[in-house]
Amino acid sequence: MTVIPSFLAKRIYRKGSLRETAEGIAFDLKNLIGPGIITGINFIKINDQIYDSNLIKIIASGVSTIANHINSENPMLFKFNDEATCLLQGANGLNNGVNKIMVELISRDVGKIQVCLTDSV
Repeated sequence: MTVIPSFLAKRIYRKGSLRETAEGIAFDLKNLIGPGIITGINFIKINDQIYDSNLIKIIASGVSTIANHINSENPMLFKFNDEATCLLQGANGLNNGVNKIMVELISRDVGKIQVCLTDSV
């Protein structure tokens, strides 16, 4: 498994975007690295709570996709400069202050990847 270094994660994650909404916990991404093809999102972990792919909604270019629908036959292209919002449906309970975020996904080119970062509310 590949772990993305924090300096690269910072080029994807929009710092300060972690928030609770009426629908759940959300955060924003902007791809400033280069194009990639995502063939799966295994889970997102916020602090000690793991959210499986059936609870993760990806909103990009006005289109919503549940993460468990992303696979090798139905990949998600994340082009350079693309923006997306990750919504953890029904989630709540962010910490005041620093929160730890881990995303485990599968890239067609690299395989399983973990992105680890922090953000404050």
